[in-house]
Amino acid sequence: MTIPTLIYFAARGRAEVIRLALEEAGVAYQEEHIKGQEAFAAMKASGRLPFLAVPVWVDGDFTLAQSGAIALHIARGHGLYGNGPREQAQIDQALGAVDDVRGEVRKLMVAEPAKRGEIRAELLNGTLPRWFGMLEKLLVANQDGAGYLVGNALSIADLALWYLIELARDNGFEAALTPCPKLLALFARIAARPRIAAYLASSRRPALQLLPA
Repeated sequence: MTIPTLIYFAARGRAEVIRLALEEAGVAYQEEHIKGQEAFAAMKASGRLPFLAVPVWVDGDFTLAQSGAIALHIARGHGLYGNGPREQAQIDQALGAVDDVRGEVRKLMVAEPAKRGEIRAELLNGTLPRWFGMLEKLLVANQDGAGYLVGNALSIADLALWYLIELARDNGFEAALTPCPKLLALFARIAARPRIAAYLASSRRPALQLLPA
């Protein structure tokens, strides 16, 4: 039996939510890391990347591109995508919100060095507190925030939110989360789940790469 392969760089990035879903679901998989721009160019020329970008998921004769599509494919197949159309719509809603926040954070990666301080200040004092506040309300609306974002079970939306919170904490935006105790409690609950905890402690997880200062 062929083990599915996740093609990406040796980095967290757009593949990390996929990894978290695979780990939580207990799916056996392997990674093919692209090492450097020459290797990436060769990979593009090989025809293995449907949209000339990564991540890409290869499972036998099935190839799937786009990080969101891969994450949802894993979620659907392993009980991480809610119970019925309404819960799935709510999960999609939360995933869209998380992606919007990540888009704001990614501005740091493309900004000119002279503008990064201004962008960081806006993220810390405006953008992130506003978004985390809305996400906190979304969590509290479901069972007073004692469980998950949607329904009664962990979903791909919770894992995406977990990674967003980790990204904020690792890059000096902890203060934006201080008014959101329910989000921080959710973060701790997910990190303590046995399979997630094992992955976080393993050497298989790519090293942290900080955003530009």
